[in-house]
Amino acid sequence: MYDVIVIGAGVSGLLSALVLSKNGKKVLVLEKEREVGGICQSYKIDGYTIDNGPHIITRLENGPLRKLITQYFDVSPDFIYHGEYYVRDKDKLYSFPWSLKSFSTFSLIPRKDRAFLLQILVSTYGRRLIGENFSNISVHDLLKKRNLNKTTMRFADTLCYFMTGVDSKKASVARFLDSLDYKSKSKGIISVHGVDPQAYLSKLIKMLTKKGAEDQGYPKGGIRTIIDCMVQSLDAEIITEEGVKEILIENNRVIGVKSQNGVYKGKTVIYSGYASELPDIADLPENYKEELRRLEKVHTLTLWMGLKRKYFDKMGSEIWIEPRCWAVPVSNYDPDLAPKGRQLVGFGFILPKEYNLEEEKKKAFDGIKKIFPGIEKDVDFMYWQVLVPEKAAWSINQKMPGNVTPVSGLYLVGTDTTEKSMGITRASYSVLNLMKEIL
Repeated sequence: MYDVIVIGAGVSGLLSALVLSKNGKKVLVLEKEREVGGICQSYKIDGYTIDNGPHIITRLENGPLRKLITQYFDVSPDFIYHGEYYVRDKDKLYSFPWSLKSFSTFSLIPRKDRAFLLQILVSTYGRRLIGENFSNISVHDLLKKRNLNKTTMRFADTLCYFMTGVDSKKASVARFLDSLDYKSKSKGIISVHGVDPQAYLSKLIKMLTKKGAEDQGYPKGGIRTIIDCMVQSLDAEIITEEGVKEILIENNRVIGVKSQNGVYKGKTVIYSGYASELPDIADLPENYKEELRRLEKVHTLTLWMGLKRKYFDKMGSEIWIEPRCWAVPVSNYDPDLAPKGRQLVGFGFILPKEYNLEEEKKKAFDGIKKIFPGIEKDVDFMYWQVLVPEKAAWSINQKMPGNVTPVSGLYLVGTDTTEKSMGITRASYSVLNLMKEIL
C-alpha cells in the first residue's frame, strides 16, 4: 500500500513525487517509457548534445521552479544567463522591447501603431488590476478595430504562437497579462472596488523600465540535468516500462492502479500524462470527460543544426517573424554541447493542427536558408524532432481543468492544468497548486 501513486515520470510527475516524498509520503512512480524525464531529455549524436526541443527556463529569480529547487532539491542544476531576446524580420535584427520605454522606440512597428499599442497595454493592464477578466478575449479581438499595419499584426501573431501555441485569434490576452503580473511582486489589488495607487504605480514603473530577460537561463549540460537533479533528490520508488492500463476506483474513490504487469494499491493517485487521455483509463463523469477531451495540445517541429562556423554571435535567442521560428544557439551557453569549433543551434517551429511532416520540414529548412543564404554548405549535423512541449494550448474558450477531479483521491498535474507561463515553469506552477490541495 502506497500513500501516493504517480502516473508518469515527466517533469510534473517527478516534481510531485519529490515534494511528497520529502513530506514523508510513501510514493510510487510508474513510467511507461524506458527513461524518466518525459520531454526533458538530452542525448549525444555525432559529438553533439541535443535536447528534446530548445529550452530556456523562465522566472528563475523567484518563480515556481526556484521555490521548488530551494526547498526540495538536494542537488541544484546550474543555470547560465540567457541574455537578450532578438526579433528578426528578414535581414534585420531588433532587440526585443521588454519595457514600455523600449517599445516606444521599437522600429519594426510603425510609430502610429506603437502609440496605439502602448495605450492598449496600459489601459488593459489597469482594467486587469481592478478585476476585469480577459481569459476569453483574444489578442486579435483586442487589436482588430485599430487598423494596425500588416507588420504589426505579423509581430503580434508571432508572439502569440510562441507564448501560447496558437495564433492571435485564439490566444488569450490573459497570457500576456500574466507575464506583466509576474514582473512585480506586489499584487496591487486591495478590493474589488479599487487598487492601491502605490502598488499600481510600482507595476507601471516596472513595465516602463524592465531591462530584459534577466531571470531566464539555460541549464548547463542540457535540459536533462534538471531531471537528474530531481531523481538524485527524491526518495521514491520508480518503475519504468510499466504502463498503467486502468485507475481503480470504488464508490467514487481511488484504491490503486492496474498496470501491464500487476496491481498497485494506493490512497492517492496523481496522473501526470495528457489530461485529454485520462478518460481512456479512468471511469469519470461524462461531462468531465468531455471537458478533458477538448484540451488542445501544442505540437512543434525542431531542427537541430551543427554548424562549421558561428552564425549566432550574441548571447541570447532570436524570434523570427518569417518563417515563424525560435532560434536558440545552445552552444553559446555551454560550448561542451558541440565539438570544438562548431556551433549547435535549435530551430523551433509551431506545427499546424493538420500537417504533412515532409512538407513542414522542407518549409522550415527553406525558411532558414532564406535568412542565411548558403548555410547548407556549413551544416555539419542535422536532426529533426516532433514534440509536444505543452499538453494544452493557452487559448480562449479552453478551460483548464485544474488539479482536482470529481473522483476522491485522484488528481491531475502538468501543463494542461493551469494557466500560468509555459514549459517547465508552467509545470512547476501546477505542482505548487497541487500541493496546496493534498498536503
